[in-house]
Amino acid sequence: MHSFEETRVLACSAHAMFDVVMDIEHYPNFLPWVAGARILNEKPGELTAELIADFAGIKQTFTTVDRYTNNESIEVCLVDGPFRFLESFWSFEQLSDVSCKVYFSIEFDFKSALLGVVATPIFTTACKSMVHAFEKRACEVARCRSV
Repeated sequence: MHSFEETRVLACSAHAMFDVVMDIEHYPNFLPWVAGARILNEKPGELTAELIADFAGIKQTFTTVDRYTNNESIEVCLVDGPFRFLESFWSFEQLSDVSCKVYFSIEFDFKSALLGVVATPIFTTACKSMVHAFEKRACEVARCRSV
């Protein structure tokens, strides 16, 4: 099992960070390992999403159920895909008008040993840059709105 966690104070609101993490269909625009993403269904506090991951040219589709509390937390659980196990968690705490504390954790393991050899280093690197990628996207979105 592979895991990673990070806590950072960011110069954006908890609301902005929550919105970017929940904007799943735009992941291919700013997460290089995501080749496609769509929401399959949604109801209050929960959605089901399908992502297409590109692991060095090996594309794998996986489905998750994401349970959330607006602007506070998101829990992501695997439904189907190339993982034997995949869970991640985000929490967002507003610290001031212009800053928040973000916590991100993820645990994963691939079903196939062969895919694991190829994909684990790529996915591990992606996990380690995840908070930064979402922070960068939140700043881009905020700039677009303020113009």
